[in-house]
Amino acid sequence: MITPGRYDYCGLYLRGAGQEAAIELTAHATGATRNGCLLRIDTIEIEIRRNDTFTHDGTDFPTWPIKMEIERGNAPSHQVIETVSKILTCAWQAGHDAVAACDYEDELPDHGGYPRYRD
Repeated sequence: MITPGRYDYCGLYLRGAGQEAAIELTAHATGATRNGCLLRIDTIEIEIRRNDTFTHDGTDFPTWPIKMEIERGNAPSHQVIETVSKILTCAWQAGHDAVAACDYEDELPDHGGYPRYRD
C-alpha cells in the first residue's frame, strides 16, 4: 500500500462563483486544459464540482457551494504549490472567498486562506 504524500491532494472551497465561472477562473489562472469539469496541468488534475456538503448558510468553508479536488499526479511539489497559489490569488482578486484545505497550507498565500475567514 502506498502512503499518500504531503502534496498529493488539496480540497479548495470557493464561494461567490458558480461552477462554470469557477472552471473559467481556474483555467485562466493556471493555463490548464479543460475537459468538462476536469482541468489538467501536466499531471495535475483539478476537478471542479458542486459541493455535496453545500448548505445555504455557508458559514464554514467546507459547506461552500464549489469544491475543487486537486490531485498531484507525479508533478513536483513546487508545481502543485504554484498551481494552488494561482487559483487562490485569482479567486481573491475576483472578489470570491476561497480556502485550500491540505497538508501544505503553510506554503500557500495567506496560509491557504484560513486567516481570512476566522471569527
